[in-house]
Amino acid sequence: MIVGHVISRVVRGLAIGVVRRWFATLLTLALLIGGGLALTSRVLVPGGAAQGDTQVAQGDVDTREMVVEKVQPVNNGERIDLYLKEKNGSRRLVMAVGQSEALAIFADLNNSAQSARRIESPRTYDLMRTLVNELGGSVDRVIVNSVTDTQFHAKVVMSAVNGPIEVESRPSDAIALALRVKAPIFAEASVLERAGVTSR
Repeated sequence: MIVGHVISRVVRGLAIGVVRRWFATLLTLALLIGGGLALTSRVLVPGGAAQGDTQVAQGDVDTREMVVEKVQPVNNGERIDLYLKEKNGSRRLVMAVGQSEALAIFADLNNSAQSARRIESPRTYDLMRTLVNELGGSVDRVIVNSVTDTQFHAKVVMSAVNGPIEVESRPSDAIALALRVKAPIFAEASVLERAGVTSR
């Protein structure tokens, strides 16, 4: 009986510890994202555009709506490439992405019961979506806004309580989040002019 009582107390202690760790982690993430939203909302000028437009002026910036065409391993799987294609054009942006981001994007592109059984999509983007929603915001669009050599950069444009805000992001993370929340994806015309290809 004493042994059973000791085991019961140990198990209860472990369970409480796990719950506290998860709660602390989620609370920290919420505070970090909330703080980031508050800080960026002070320094960025609000700007908006209709989601349905193929060619959209973001302030003075010319953008083109893009669609995710495919995710493809290359060099025997040493690298994974993501293909973004102009919605009403022939140019593509090809960028390398990490394995977890590629899995999340692939799962959303092939969102069927059979694919869901084969691929366990990372839950990170579900968490990001939930945190944004719980903080009273929404993801409006994602924009690939610059490229240096082969390195692309993007931003996530969101609506928050204090107005529109923009958060810098890796393109792979931004695109995975956009697919998860069904937000449109854009690329600046200057990025397409510099890095767009038509032969792939």
